[in-house]
Amino acid sequence: MAEHAIISSSKLYSGKISLRLDKYQMGNKILEKEIIEHQDSVGIIALDKKDNIILVEQFRIATRDNLLEIPAGKIENGETPDTAALREMNEEIGFSGKLTPLFQCYLAPGYDTEKMHFFLASELKLSKKRLPQDEDEEIKIRRMKLSSALEKCLSGQIIDCKTIAAIMMILKIKKRA
Repeated sequence: MAEHAIISSSKLYSGKISLRLDKYQMGNKILEKEIIEHQDSVGIIALDKKDNIILVEQFRIATRDNLLEIPAGKIENGETPDTAALREMNEEIGFSGKLTPLFQCYLAPGYDTEKMHFFLASELKLSKKRLPQDEDEEIKIRRMKLSSALEKCLSGQIIDCKTIAAIMMILKIKKRA
């Protein structure tokens, strides 16, 4: 494997996300890569007492389509992954619950720094005071059997990578139990 050395890194844009240009050496080559700097995020696999998964359907401007997804969102400044997951559950699906950390993964490591922390949410309870959704969210809650969610992944009806990974992981965990 070739050695890697960062030569320089410069900020191209700074806002809710940032864009930087990294110049680095890989073996005997000098390369440049644009990198999106994004805060880490959380994804929640919310299961009710009947093992139904609670998903959200929402319009995503980048895809220009409605996607079926697990509840998720970025970790705000000062939050831990656990507190962010509880906040996102409240905002997006109106529930609180017991959180169990499951796994972490990078969402697009070829160009983005964002790492997602996944949690299983169980013992769900309706939130007493639901937090408002973000201004770009018009969420419809969809509850379905895990087997139906898997079928939607396999048929191409669920095309969001974090949701596919979460459904596959929770099914594997349940199969071992």
